[in-house]
Amino acid sequence: MEELEELVYKAQNKDMDSFEKLIQNIRSDLYRIAQTRLDDIEDINDSIQNTLLIAYKSIKKLEEPQYFKTWIIRILINECNNIYINNKKRLKLFQKLKNNKNVFQDDASDIHKIENKIELEKIYKTLSYEEKICITLFYNSKYTIKEISEILNTSSNTIKSRIMRAKQKIRKYYDGGVENETAKK
Repeated sequence: MEELEELVYKAQNKDMDSFEKLIQNIRSDLYRIAQTRLDDIEDINDSIQNTLLIAYKSIKKLEEPQYFKTWIIRILINECNNIYINNKKRLKLFQKLKNNKNVFQDDASDIHKIENKIELEKIYKTLSYEEKICITLFYNSKYTIKEISEILNTSSNTIKSRIMRAKQKIRKYYDGGVENETAKK
């Protein structure tokens, strides 16, 4: 496989195949990152598509090819935030509809999958956006603390704190603390 910097250089010279190779290497990371901010699959796909268009049009401006991943992830985060803000009302309506799951199939395995998904969604809702993005980048995308701090333009200590806080919330949820606190209110 060609080296990242060589692919970036070729993409900067409008080599579409090189740009596609760059994107293939990080497509799943882009999807997971977009999922941390957006719930709707169409919004996720739109954010990725917008990111790819912006990246392709402006890749010549990237001065240090070794930071391609950091650069494109920052573009994606900005696009996700723009979509989130612009579609806030629509997303709230979607969330209400998504929570009204009236259609269940009789197949026990499908019901089990749905229950697991609902459980994961409940846990995920206990996390802040900052915690979600850090957890996703660290565990799903396998970025280091240092890389995450560069991507999010935040100190390494802040990233460590967010990951630790998210893990504590998840642990508390599994211990029944979140549901018990909700019941007290």
